[in-house]
Amino acid sequence: MARINITYPDQTLFTCTLPVRITDINYGQHLAHDRLISMLHEARAQFFLYFGMQEANIAGLGIILSDLAICYQAETFHPDMLTIEIALGDPSRCGCDMVYRVSKENGKTLVATAKTGLVFFDYQRKKVASIPDEFKQLLES
Repeated sequence: MARINITYPDQTLFTCTLPVRITDINYGQHLAHDRLISMLHEARAQFFLYFGMQEANIAGLGIILSDLAICYQAETFHPDMLTIEIALGDPSRCGCDMVYRVSKENGKTLVATAKTGLVFFDYQRKKVASIPDEFKQLLES
């Protein structure tokens, strides 16, 4: 079976810490995959807020997630604290990849790497849109 490989870019733009809650645990007694996806969403929302933006309004545009990939490296349990780092990569005319590195124990243990494809979208016109200039600045930093 072919495995996917996610390479984390050189420059981290944002970092946040989130707890693994008891409600995030599945029947295997570790972090459930759907809960990790929710944690990535929370980290993404915090990323945008940190840079003075919102997912639904980045210079008048929103985003659509075109894809999601996760590679797991270690289990994590309640009440671990997860550090989620975010970088950007692979820009195109209308989007880019947002890449996540999830670790615990102050970065000593890599839990997962993940990526979501971001596509900028004009919800009023119902059309894909070019990356707004204020977001391009993040890609160029």
